[in-house]
Amino acid sequence: MVNPAPGPHSDPVDRRARHREVPGPLEARWVPALLGCLTLGILGVGWDAPARSAAALTGLAVAAAAVLGAARWTGRRRGVATATALAGVAAALMLQHSAGPAAAATGSGWTGAVQSGSPVRLELALDGPATRSEAAFGPRWSVPVRVETFGHPPRIPEAAVTARLTGGGPPPETIAAPSDGTGSPGGGPGSRVCVVARPSRSGSTVFLAAAAVPQPGPCPGGVQTAGGVTDGDPRPPRREALRAAFRQSAEGTVGAAPELVPGLVLGDRSAQGAALDDAMKASGLSHLSAVSGANVAMILGAVAITLRCARVHRAVVLSAGLAVLGVFVVVVGPEPSVLRAAVMGALGALAVFFGRARQAFGLLAVGGTVLLVAVPALAVEPAFHLSLAATAGIVLGGAPLDRALHAGLGRVLPDVVARWLSASLAVTVAAHLACQPIILAMTGEVSAYAVPANLLAAPAVPPVTVLGTLAAALALPAPGIAAALVAVIQWPAAWIGWVAHTSASLPGALRPWPAGALGAGLGVLLVAATLLGFAAVLLLERRRTAPVRRVGRSAPRTRERLPALVVLAAALAAATTGAVGAVLVPRSSGAAPPDWAVAFCDVGQGDMAVFRSGPRAGVVVDVGPEPEVARRCLDDLDVDRVDAVLLTHLHADHAGGLAGVVDRADPGAVHYATRDAPAQGRGGRGGEADGVDPPADAARLGTGATGTAGRVRWHVLLADARAPEENDASAQVLVTVESGAGPVTTLVTGDMEEDASAAWVAGRRSDAAAPPRVDVLKVAHHGARNGGTAVPRAVGARLHVVSVGADNPYGHPHRATVDALGRLGPVARTDLHGTLALTAADGPDPEGAPEITAHTVRPPSSVRTGP
Repeated sequence: MVNPAPGPHSDPVDRRARHREVPGPLEARWVPALLGCLTLGILGVGWDAPARSAAALTGLAVAAAAVLGAARWTGRRRGVATATALAGVAAALMLQHSAGPAAAATGSGWTGAVQSGSPVRLELALDGPATRSEAAFGPRWSVPVRVETFGHPPRIPEAAVTARLTGGGPPPETIAAPSDGTGSPGGGPGSRVCVVARPSRSGSTVFLAAAAVPQPGPCPGGVQTAGGVTDGDPRPPRREALRAAFRQSAEGTVGAAPELVPGLVLGDRSAQGAALDDAMKASGLSHLSAVSGANVAMILGAVAITLRCARVHRAVVLSAGLAVLGVFVVVVGPEPSVLRAAVMGALGALAVFFGRARQAFGLLAVGGTVLLVAVPALAVEPAFHLSLAATAGIVLGGAPLDRALHAGLGRVLPDVVARWLSASLAVTVAAHLACQPIILAMTGEVSAYAVPANLLAAPAVPPVTVLGTLAAALALPAPGIAAALVAVIQWPAAWIGWVAHTSASLPGALRPWPAGALGAGLGVLLVAATLLGFAAVLLLERRRTAPVRRVGRSAPRTRERLPALVVLAAALAAATTGAVGAVLVPRSSGAAPPDWAVAFCDVGQGDMAVFRSGPRAGVVVDVGPEPEVARRCLDDLDVDRVDAVLLTHLHADHAGGLAGVVDRADPGAVHYATRDAPAQGRGGRGGEADGVDPPADAARLGTGATGTAGRVRWHVLLADARAPEENDASAQVLVTVESGAGPVTTLVTGDMEEDASAAWVAGRRSDAAAPPRVDVLKVAHHGARNGGTAVPRAVGARLHVVSVGADNPYGHPHRATVDALGRLGPVARTDLHGTLALTAADGPDPEGAPEITAHTVRPPSSVRTGP
């Protein structure tokens, strides 16, 4: 008996699936060339010109041998030989191309100028926006640049030279991009400055330490182009005006839309606050606020779906897609990253929306190889790696995922809606899974809720991207229409912000990847599972489904057996899921890094810090509100001996957990600060915190008190016993821990409020030492608005820690405080990041300050204190 194919009343989606043509094999001959160029580009960073030339000759020899083999072989062996020959030639061309600039730089004197380290006059073209950071001795800025001329008289490097110009203080106006869109001088990428700077090299990066404020314009007597004028600004004033107008149109929209819309559409994160930035990173959504190939693929997909539903000829669809792509590049700006995103996004759209995965994959390999040969420096660019991975994921997995999702969604939704939803989900999931191993290698952290967060946010991304791009293009010629479009996309943008904040607030949202052999082994497992997962999808995609099937006794007997690759991929995926799950599960006690120096405990709405004084020993400053929670933190840090306890003041959220510390490790001494008042007079305003009695046999801290325990020493800079409020009586304790990378300084500020802090910083306290520059600042009063920002601005900390409880009833930390701290430097919060252990390592800071890294020891808990 023969069962016919589905009849006219069957599901059309299933009918299309059954009769679809089995895709041909992928065009993969250029893949070895791409991977070889990437590998050699990474390994050959430190090679000189002769070494690169020798490696290039080796590549040519391999290619010649492969060509000889291809002439004799047939079938698959000939294909392998052809791929090998292409890889050898591509590697040789890339290495020789990179060897030329290295030799040219030496011949032009640029290498000698860098090696000498002497100050030199430079004419530079700004190659990106300026960034600001906080160092131990004040704020610093840096900006990517291209060296146009150097020396006096000026010389032009014979090869393109990129570098980073750095300096102290806030970014000067000559390099800070204009925010009003007027295109005033000084400012944006492409502008030229003249500066005297001291060059140095660190790895593959050249740093230029500015000896004076950069001056706008070319250097006097500088070299001009053939046309007699310097190169134009690649971001002209009109484009800056358009971006400013679009930002302004997003102001006043709902939720997080004012901060997100410019980034989601134009990659402009200038309006994005620190709190939202942290939430986007913790939830795995930060890629949405950067121009990427996925954005471009969605825009082209919207054009393709709309026109194909209108039964427009495919040639017209392709032409319209190219036109829209050109408009997108013009609106966003023809920076290299945007052009790369446009190319990669077009390849992804070709695979997902036009059913040309085979051709798109071959073009991706060819395009990536050509880019590496032309610009070998791309091999060490993480953004290039992410672009390649995301596009490969979309090309390989986007179409199969789209078909599978559409088959299910098409049963319950209109076809147009089902196509839009399935395509957006497929692009998002495929790109995220392909990029996850690279993101993990870059950050050392894994977002526990990245996949569900991306799935929830995915349906909101296409309308924001497509309609937002149209609104940006109309922001100047038709502001009314642009405002109407922004009013529509504000809701999906606000939804993305809500997903980010909600995901980031969940326990264990961001977990560190294990270090050492365990982390490396899990990383290899994750990469292997990703590769085999995509291979399994392709294999299943190529399994032909017969249009008719025979059943009954006449049917041929078949063995129901899954391909071995599918079974292996499933087993590996299960093992990887278990391994990653083990990383995401809260760590057991003693899981802190072995070289931790300072720790901040997640004790809910309260403060507790531990400073490592020796092996399994520490000095504790404040103990949180609950004894059991304080004890648990010492267990997590594997601290058996407490040399001293310092209580900044006698509020319960700082002193209530003392019994837990005493039970865990009887402290050698207990010290406290308070104002001259009975315990019932020490409560916070509005019942915010109850006062407690001074501990028995404890010594009172006063201004100027000092102490030492092992590798820890402390100095009480201020302890005002005459303060009218207990918060303002908080001891301001400077704690120094001697680490392998040098001293790590931390200022613990208790709950001191704004007026008292401002008076101290302004020098109106003759009895107290002024706050010094420090590496780490424990932010006052859990980040409340009345804690002020005078101390953070004065101490220039490179890490600001806010100890605060999740969902506390006081609204801590205040958004204005978090935003202000974010402008000064990185911010860590115990309600978002859990118990933190800080490590110190030798860093690039010219003053020798150590590089501070925060590690989550225990994910955020549900500890909550207060009424």
